[in-house]
Amino acid sequence: MKIMTVALLGMAMCVQQALADEPLHIARQGSIEAGGRVIECATNDGGDPNSKRWPAGHVVVDGVYASYQYPEAQRYPYPILFNPGGGHTARFYDTTPDGREGWLTTFLREGFATYGVDRVNTGRSGTDICAINAVKLGKAPVEKLPAINRYAAESAWVTFRWGPKYKEPYPDTQFPIEAADNYYPQTVSTYRDPEETRKSVEAFSALVDKVDSPVILQTWSSSGLLGYLTAIERQEKVKGILAVETSVTAFDNIPQDKLNILAKVPILIVIGDRAPDRVEASRAFQKKMQAIGGDVTVDVLPEAGIHGNGHTLPLEKNNRQIMFRMIAWMEGHIFNKKPS
Repeated sequence: MKIMTVALLGMAMCVQQALADEPLHIARQGSIEAGGRVIECATNDGGDPNSKRWPAGHVVVDGVYASYQYPEAQRYPYPILFNPGGGHTARFYDTTPDGREGWLTTFLREGFATYGVDRVNTGRSGTDICAINAVKLGKAPVEKLPAINRYAAESAWVTFRWGPKYKEPYPDTQFPIEAADNYYPQTVSTYRDPEETRKSVEAFSALVDKVDSPVILQTWSSSGLLGYLTAIERQEKVKGILAVETSVTAFDNIPQDKLNILAKVPILIVIGDRAPDRVEASRAFQKKMQAIGGDVTVDVLPEAGIHGNGHTLPLEKNNRQIMFRMIAWMEGHIFNKKPS
């Protein structure tokens, strides 16, 4: 009972903080789709050519969806495109599990336009069900089914470094453990075949093309690779990358002959606590990029005296503190950068 009371008081304080913020003044908001391709989806149920539930015909797949908001007092010229990692949509950057404002709102308050992006075959971008239905109807072999996963509560707890085992948090964890049950419904299924990388980069690049100004890419976890590859494709429009907890394997999948292009884009990599493999891989990448003139900063939070952060930094209790570190970096490396 005492633990529950403390948790409820903590959540009440977060709600009070949200209510204490000044009202948001939005100049414009909306949503857009970008990229994708039209295919003929032959998923008729095999008997009724007039079926409305299983209609055959042309559908758009492999695109992305983004919602956006531009503040009335826009202080910075480049909007930030927030990209979720696997198992998540842009909901990840919205209200935190314990009721605080997420980065889509807090960055907005600081004068940035923000875009919340749902990656290919995820959330509001829709999913390509053609192969799934074709297999179900016996029109395609089982091998044509896409590889799909979704995080379980047990795996999220450990993989995202909230604690050493399920239901056991680290004493200093920054994740709002008392609100974990509010987080689990946010996870979604993710298509995991290798070809999804190409699809996502093409769609993200198309989204960058649709934004009427240069942009900053914000990535998290597996979308780190997608951000690097998109920056290579759109180097003239991508002015910086905020890479939060980039997957360790991402750096091995960047084409080596394209690193000189990526070196033109300033990159900040932010890493939480208890991630030595991530730190090692990021610093190796930093060293390689600096050798060819790249501007890569690796911000390891515990080295700055900020402890307890796991993999889910945008959701954690000190997400505003981390945001201000990111803004300070942008001030020095993007907005006040001296011409080379």
